[in-house]
Formats: sequence, structure tokens, C-alpha cells
Amino acid sequence: MAKKTMNIENQTIDSEVLEEATVEETVVDDTVEETVNSEPATISEAFETANVTSATSGSRGLTGTAQLTSTASAIVADVIKTINDNFADYKEDFMASKASHDSMDKLLNKLVDFEAIDYSFLSDLPEAITDGMLKSQQSKRSRAKSKVMTMDNYKSMMTGAVSERLLRLATGKVKSAGGMRRQAGSVEFSEEQLEMLKENQEQLRKELRNVQSKKSIMKSKTEFTTEDDRWQALLVAEAQLKNIRVSATGTTTIVEVDRTKDAVANILKDIDTNQLKAVDSKQMLADIKALLG
Repeated sequence: MAKKTMNIENQTIDSEVLEEATVEETVVDDTVEETVNSEPATISEAFETANVTSATSGSRGLTGTAQLTSTASAIVADVIKTINDNFADYKEDFMASKASHDSMDKLLNKLVDFEAIDYSFLSDLPEAITDGMLKSQQSKRSRAKSKVMTMDNYKSMMTGAVSERLLRLATGKVKSAGGMRRQAGSVEFSEEQLEMLKENQEQLRKELRNVQSKKSIMKSKTEFTTEDDRWQALLVAEAQLKNIRVSATGTTTIVEVDRTKDAVANILKDIDTNQLKAVDSKQMLADIKALLG
């Protein structure tokens, strides 16, 4: 399907773009249990039901944030309507976008012509402001992704994705491959970068080797001390990377091979149990007990 050029000027967003999915609800101790189809037939059936209580988060009020949010929300409303109207065509991409920032970006690339959007209001803002806005939108995406994926959280995640794209277009700060561009010498990883590394294990291994190399270099210096702030930062970065490292079997568990069986077999290999004397039995049991610790 061709990308859609959208006129978002003076556009207002309905509080509900899509018809809510019909679910059976049973209220127990102020919590809502729901029954939905395992295979959604519409976009609204693909989401969890929101909790009955909600909290409103404050805004830091960065200049331009309100207009950016309004612009992004208009785009999101149009995208979600397009997905809903053509759910069979976009179902696979949509389901992937609920769990992956990269998949979300790819879906938006298919449905939005970003060059047709007027984001000129961002171009004249000071760099300090746009940097703050960019970090805010990245955090918004990560927070939404970490929660139960309701329709509202999905909209919030997509709004953050659209806002981030507009900010990058306006400032020329295009995301590098893997999203791993950092300041020279920095060993810190943002929430977004960790999410991307979790999905790109090859890049993660490279970053981990880089951190470990920096540790080795620091330790080789005569003035090295474990109290050094940079050393502590490297330890934090290493722990973050190891925490999201996935083994070849798809789990983060590292299995250590138990060699006890082989060791016991080695003790018994030359022993004829039918001819075993009492004194030898005691010695054999002592050896096995020592082996087991």
C-alpha cells in the first residue's frame, strides 16, 4: 500500500479511534479478568484491557512538547485507523510492533510519509531543548513497552516513536545502525539502546567485548583503583549487558556441566563390587563422599 500524505493542521483527535473489543469481564477484588480470542480478528482485540485505576503523569513542559505531541497524536490516530481498516494486511507487522521498537519503526515507515509532515516548529528550538525532548520520547517508548500492552500504552509507544522520528528529522540526528551512537568515551547505555541490543545479540557481544577491553586497559595502569568513577561505570555497563545477553538456546541461563558422574565412574572402573572387602568399601565411600563435598 502506498504511503499516505496527511494534513494534520487543525486536526482534532477523538478520544476513542477504534471500537472497543467485546470481552467477558468478571470483577474480583477490584481487578478485571478478561477473555479474548487468542488470534485477534481486529486491532482492538489484540490488546489487554486497561486497569480500572490510572495515574496521570506530570509533564516537564519543554518548549514545543505540546505541539509535538499534538502532531504525533494526529499521525498515530491515522495510522491506527489504517491498520484497523486493513487489519489482515498489516496484522503481522502490527503484532511485531507491539514488542519491538525496531518493528514499530518499520511499520511506521510503511504507513507514514514523514517528509510530508510539517515539523518546522522544531527546527528553530535550541539544541539543549531538542536533546531533552528526544530523551523524553525515548523514555516514553521504553515505559510503554514495559507495561501491559493496552490500546492506550500502544498509542503512547507509537506517539513516542513518531515524535522521536520528527525530532531526528528536524535536528539531523539520524539514528545510526543499531542505534548505538554515543558520545566519545561514554560507557553509559540508555533504555532504548539496551532494548536494541537485546534484539541484536551480535552487536551486544561487540559492546560487551568493548567494555571488557576498557576494563583491562584500566587495570593495567599503575594508578588504577577500583574507586575510580569510570571503573564503577564500566562495572555497571558490563552488568547491564550481561543481564540482557541471551544464550544460543534462547535463555539467559548459563548451564555448568556436572562432572561428578564421570569422577565417580573413574573411581569404580577398576573395582569388582562382588569381591570388594569391607575396608576397601569404606575407602571407596570416603572417596565418593569427598568428591560430593
